[in-house]
Amino acid sequence: MGAVHEQYEETLRHTYATHQLEAGVDLPTLQNLMGHADIRDTAIYLHLSKRHLQAASSPVEALQISDPSQTKRSRRRIKK
Repeated sequence: MGAVHEQYEETLRHTYATHQLEAGVDLPTLQNLMGHADIRDTAIYLHLSKRHLQAASSPVEALQISDPSQTKRSRRRIKK
């Protein structure tokens, strides 16, 4: 029965931490709330937070692609 109780407690802690992150609580505050001495112990909850996953931007999204019709091209002819 002890293992079931420990598993329940851990599930409850994970759920609490994930909800706090999704509500906008920052990592150091969550570290304090969870009683973690090391921020790395708290950081494991980041992979569970949908809000943090959705907030992460892709490097492709940062690319600025110009409209080809607006691009100036050289009129020089290449000599053969």
